[in-house]
Amino acid sequence: MSVLAAFAAPRFEKVPDQALELLKGARSKSVSSGFLFVNGHYVKPSYRVSRMGTAIFVNDVQITGQVVPWASFLATQDGYVPPAKPAAAPAPKKKAEKSVDDLFDDAPAESPAAEEKPAEEAEGPVAFSPNAKSGALLKKVDEARIETRRRLRDGYVCFYGSRYARVLVEPRIARGLLDVLPEAMRDAKNGAALAAALRQKGYPFMGRELCEDLVENRADYLEIVRRRESIKEDERLGLTR
Repeated sequence: MSVLAAFAAPRFEKVPDQALELLKGARSKSVSSGFLFVNGHYVKPSYRVSRMGTAIFVNDVQITGQVVPWASFLATQDGYVPPAKPAAAPAPKKKAEKSVDDLFDDAPAESPAAEEKPAEEAEGPVAFSPNAKSGALLKKVDEARIETRRRLRDGYVCFYGSRYARVLVEPRIARGLLDVLPEAMRDAKNGAALAAALRQKGYPFMGRELCEDLVENRADYLEIVRRRESIKEDERLGLTR
């Protein structure tokens, strides 16, 4: 397992095994342009964008949650009945006010209620047969794969994260952002400081949580600088189209 896979994949919503098995996957041709960040980690090209079940992956690393939930696919099946939602846990009883002596009581704390199992695990696999409705849902997921590849091919800087909405920076603005981002990552003390520094330079769309992820991966700034300078050298030599 790669370092990136170990870092990024567990933070996204897991694709159900049944979705992976029944919806299979689809791959796009690789591209070497654009910049991709996943949970603040810079992914080096080339980029092979894939759909695996209901989510999008790049170089076999998950970059989104489920684009369309597997439950929506199951809902297209004739006679499908969604699992009943577990009853809400009763509100804890209000304890009587404690005296000073009670604060040092050695009695064990109450055990927390057992966690409910996810619906899929609780009810087991559900029969699924592709139809027109499920095909339309699958098309939406594949459209997300195609769009991701197109953005990278066109030179966008793409930030995907499990804690925030994706940020797609068009090439015209991306060039200026890349001129300041790696050094700002290197010098920022924390995510708030990085967000403030980028805001002052004219990039207010770089949110605090995104900047926190970037600062956690500040060592990547060297790879970003190398790639940035390589692109500029290719442009100087007329090697870019």
